[in-house]
Amino acid sequence: MRLSAIGSPNANRSKYNSNIKNNQKNAQSFKGGMGLVNFWQWVDNGGRALQFTIEDMFGTNIPRTYKGAMAGYKYTGKVNVPALLQEAIREFLTGPTMCIVPIVVLNTAMKSSGKTANTHVENIENLSYLMSKTKSGDAKDFEKRFYTTCVEDMLKQTTNQDAIKKEHVESLVSQIQELGNSTDKKKTAGILASLQENFEGITKKLMDEETFKKADFTAAKYSISETKTGSANFKNYVEYMSNFAKDYSKKYSKEASDGISKININSFKNTWIGKRVAVIASMFALTGVCMSIIPKIYTLASGSRNPNASAIYDEAEGKNVKVQKKGGK
Repeated sequence: MRLSAIGSPNANRSKYNSNIKNNQKNAQSFKGGMGLVNFWQWVDNGGRALQFTIEDMFGTNIPRTYKGAMAGYKYTGKVNVPALLQEAIREFLTGPTMCIVPIVVLNTAMKSSGKTANTHVENIENLSYLMSKTKSGDAKDFEKRFYTTCVEDMLKQTTNQDAIKKEHVESLVSQIQELGNSTDKKKTAGILASLQENFEGITKKLMDEETFKKADFTAAKYSISETKTGSANFKNYVEYMSNFAKDYSKKYSKEASDGISKININSFKNTWIGKRVAVIASMFALTGVCMSIIPKIYTLASGSRNPNASAIYDEAEGKNVKVQKKGGK
């Protein structure tokens, strides 16, 4: 029998070929799972509405509809169509209604009054405060001056540093201006991703070791007043910033002046806080109305008697014939 010494070319080649085969198997297994990975990545990219819909679909809608179809099957041997209709209508209408109605209300408010309708009350206060810190000037560079004030504040609060380089501020401001001018959804998503990456890179450079350990690089901190600060998702915050600037500019900017004044800022803040509260109240009210209609729809479809329990009621009354199993007892 021929023996190969440890470390000989033949032994090493055999080991190498074995590793290649193992790697190929692992690669094939991983490739097989890529479809699932891509699916969940698509769900994640779709936002909370799509995430909720998928979770609701697989977690409750399909299982409960199946349970309804099988209600009383052991007594009757038949699919319970009324119960199936009741469960399907209730489950497949409830989740989408809770997601779609608020979105419709919000989009209607944004189109009719302005995109600041999608800005949280805290951020309306925060951006109004920062507007008061922005120097008045020509209307043409109003947005740039406002963004500069906001970005300087954001970097100072997020990094806990007072010395912020001009180049860092200008880098983010130029991207936020680009974001505000974008009308293409795909392009906007790309700008936001680039902004997030740039923000993370800048804050990592500026933070000291202690702040770095506690940092959430997806969040931006900001001033609400002289003594109060807050925090929000970075991408959301820069969108709030852009929407706020554009709505303010539409209302107050004149040919030669940007309209920054204490009276205008307070008026704008109070108006939009009122609108935001009205939007939220409308979301709850309209969703509640729509949800109250759903029981009437599924009751009409399945009958006034509870179809899930009908087979049990009939069994108690001796109306059902039990299904005989093969080789029955």
